[in-house]
Amino acid sequence: MLILLGISSVIAFVIPEPQRNDSSPEQSVTGTTGETQTKAKSGESNGTESAPVSDRTEYATVNMEANRPEQVNARPGQRLILTVKTSRGADVEIEGLGLTGFADRFAPAVFDVILPLKADRFQVRAPGEKPRAVIVTGP
Repeated sequence: MLILLGISSVIAFVIPEPQRNDSSPEQSVTGTTGETQTKAKSGESNGTESAPVSDRTEYATVNMEANRPEQVNARPGQRLILTVKTSRGADVEIEGLGLTGFADRFAPAVFDVILPLKADRFQVRAPGEKPRAVIVTGP
């Protein structure tokens, strides 16, 4: 056991620590179906044709207590990070995407999604309440 510990200590000392800021040759992409795929860097091919994903991420914050529904504009296939705030505890649902979360005054619900490639409208609401926001993709 001591020999094994000694050998592993020497190896850990000799091998340099990997750089965390190095980009990998491919990126992991999670689609709206929850399926994980890999997307090769430009100029490379991973053998499968995957849906195009926008390099630009859209960030939006909506308040569940707003008097009128807020509109979030995004492009089909774009990554959207949506933060939903409320002062009271509430379940939050994005209808049409099958995503739910819980938000309260201490911790907002955060949804990190890649929107479908088809243009559509997705309502953000608490179950049984009026929509508080609408995500609009497309023209």
